[in-house]
Amino acid sequence: MKPIVAVAALAGVFTGGALLSNAGLADPTPAAQANLAADMYEVDGLHSSVVFRVGYMGVSNFYGRFNDVSGTYRLDFDNPSESSIDISIDTASIDTANEGRDKHLRGPDFFSAKEFPTVSFTGTSFEAVDSDTIRVTGDMTVRGVTQAVTVDIDWVGDRPDPRGGYRSGIDTTLTINRSDFGVSYGVDIGVLGDSTDIMIGLTGMKQ
Repeated sequence: MKPIVAVAALAGVFTGGALLSNAGLADPTPAAQANLAADMYEVDGLHSSVVFRVGYMGVSNFYGRFNDVSGTYRLDFDNPSESSIDISIDTASIDTANEGRDKHLRGPDFFSAKEFPTVSFTGTSFEAVDSDTIRVTGDMTVRGVTQAVTVDIDWVGDRPDPRGGYRSGIDTTLTINRSDFGVSYGVDIGVLGDSTDIMIGLTGMKQ
């Protein structure tokens, strides 16, 4: 199991989302999956996860998360150029299980959440890697600085929702140097690493 899939599964347990029974929900065929992936999905923030990892003093990795993510996506494996993804993360929703540290992270040394309330990613080009993965190049904006990043996005699956809707899930991990976006606190003295992994697992509702 990929690490981010495990993270997303655990998040579903501990963030108040009940695990749903699979009884009576047949898996779609691969052909049906490809077609359904091309539909537009709106991110369900309650059942989605954004987790980050950064080195601490060269001896360990430190993890945190953002609790508020929104946006839309569609991955058209037959016609990749018709795909789209627009994701927004509320910087004030950062959560490291310590209010004092979270206040620091929301402040000018890091995200300046009042001035820059969101981190965003908008896909600009799409290339199908295989039947389950699309390589996306897009514009990522942090603290008002926009950089092009490329990431592989995996289609995890899709199925009917017991409440009458239709759900899907996508999954990715991207790595950035946070100093490229003006977030360099602690890098020069070796307290915090520059390279930062961002693990994203999104659940979407078909529109």
